[in-house]
Amino acid sequence: MSRSTTHDFYLGRGPDAERIGSIHLGACACQSVEQIWRARSADEFADLVNSFLHAAEVGQAGEVTHRGRPWPWPWPTSHGTDYTHAFDTDTVWTARQGQRWSMRAGEYVPPGPGDTPVVFPHGRDTCGYTGIYAADTTRRRYGPLLGETHRHDLSQLGLSILSDLTLPWSPGPASAQLVELRAQLPPHLRYAITAHETTVELEIEVFGLLDGDLAADAVVQALAMLPALYGWTDPNGDPPRFAVRVLLADDERHRTHPVLADRHTRAVLTTT
Repeated sequence: MSRSTTHDFYLGRGPDAERIGSIHLGACACQSVEQIWRARSADEFADLVNSFLHAAEVGQAGEVTHRGRPWPWPWPTSHGTDYTHAFDTDTVWTARQGQRWSMRAGEYVPPGPGDTPVVFPHGRDTCGYTGIYAADTTRRRYGPLLGETHRHDLSQLGLSILSDLTLPWSPGPASAQLVELRAQLPPHLRYAITAHETTVELEIEVFGLLDGDLAADAVVQALAMLPALYGWTDPNGDPPRFAVRVLLADDERHRTHPVLADRHTRAVLTTT
């Protein structure tokens, strides 16, 4: 099943690269960037990008931002964009959510010792998120699922996380990190998430484990990675987009979340 994706296009790579367009491509759009990958000069790349954006705009296949127009995204750099394409050194490079330049002319490039951190020009100085505290985020590292959840407030984010942890799995382009996370969570577990708006914290109670259970530490450690998947982490140690507190629920907690006494119920969400 297809999904909407965001794309940025640059001439060059690094902090001085020139952005020549962006698009939020609709989930049902029949557009493709494969032709752009075949560009062999900067002029050809720019022409192909312009044609691609124009065709998408005419066909109402996406929200287009042309060269010279203001930065379109609520995240401050292309680290939060699903796919970034840049023409550099006679070929087109592609980075997925700013993690590394993993494709060259449409072909996968394995990671290597020479890989360097991906740097993009700043599109804006602050983050324009809704419902979660805005912050100076120009130095932050963006999680792989940020593009899907950047408009969510804390309660919506909690529901999204519950769905990703408990619903039947449908592999997709953004699934690798979630597959890794879910592999560390026994399938019989159930969850109650409380969204604390004041402290911007998700309190996750895990049902199905007891203190001393051999899997408990691994589960707590896995769930502690959620802020890095659904938001950002800051190398300087500033607060994340949201905090997570993981508790192992005992049988007494069924009185607080009685619906979880039903073994068919996998998850509930409450707010404070």
